[in-house]
Amino acid sequence: MEYRKLISFGKSSFVVSLPKSWVNRQKLKKGDLIYINENKNDLVLQPRQITNGDEEKEITIMIDGKDSKRIQRETISAYVQNHKTIILKGNEIKDKAKEIKSFIQKLVALEVMEQDSKKIVMKDFLNMKDISMEQIIRKMDVITRSMLSDCKQMFKENNHESIYNRDDDVNKFRFLISRMIWYGMENPSLILKKYDLKQMELFNIWWLSFSLEQIADHVKRISRHMKDVKLSAKSQTEFVELLDKIEKVYVDILKAYYTNNVEVAHTIANERTEILGLCDQFYLKNRDANFVGYLIYDTKSLIVNISTIGRIVYQGIAV
Repeated sequence: MEYRKLISFGKSSFVVSLPKSWVNRQKLKKGDLIYINENKNDLVLQPRQITNGDEEKEITIMIDGKDSKRIQRETISAYVQNHKTIILKGNEIKDKAKEIKSFIQKLVALEVMEQDSKKIVMKDFLNMKDISMEQIIRKMDVITRSMLSDCKQMFKENNHESIYNRDDDVNKFRFLISRMIWYGMENPSLILKKYDLKQMELFNIWWLSFSLEQIADHVKRISRHMKDVKLSAKSQTEFVELLDKIEKVYVDILKAYYTNNVEVAHTIANERTEILGLCDQFYLKNRDANFVGYLIYDTKSLIVNISTIGRIVYQGIAV
């Protein structure tokens, strides 16, 4: 950050100089127009007139010699970076097409438009102007709540596959949020105008979406461990009671986020230590049971990620 002195110019204007490095980077010259967007206490400068931010970016990814995870990572990265056309090319397309199309289905509004033995062409039909970040966050929250609720029933009813599938939905929305954050970083004036969000607030939404994804991941793993672990009926009841406490904390912290309730966030931060202690006690009483170590590890990770959401609130930076 650097400071510039405000200079009086005539009777009705003030002038501030622009950094030469920024002017050169934007390829501006004397006489060019600078567009100014005013929002509350902020002024956002644009080197050119604001457009809809939906330029048609295209990328080609060569897949030969890459495993499916590498191809998936590169495709998701291109999606997050708002490429409207993503082309996968290579001699190995015919062997990997089924797996590729499987993970493409997990990306919102990305469709396969063309496919042959050498390439797959995907088009993105997402209109950023029609998307609400708040609605996406709430969808992630609703899905995660349902996962937690069903996870508590795992000793009575095997819901693991259903929970696993819902985790995919949370991941799908997380990629969409990441994409919108990227879009907002590239088009700060548009995101400020549409959502009234500043750069720090975009970061907070990303942080929240990341935490929700981590919470859903741990719930998914806990359900798998509950399916495999051998515990007495008494220990099963005790663990479900522990999940009850964690579920209440989760609901309370999301409510604190939505209402920006700092006091609740601080209270939950204190409860974290107590619940982690209960996890340790449960492990010590059941440490001879197979998979109980994995079960408690993911349970403790779950409460840590839930309490992390409280930081977004009590640090005074909630949206």
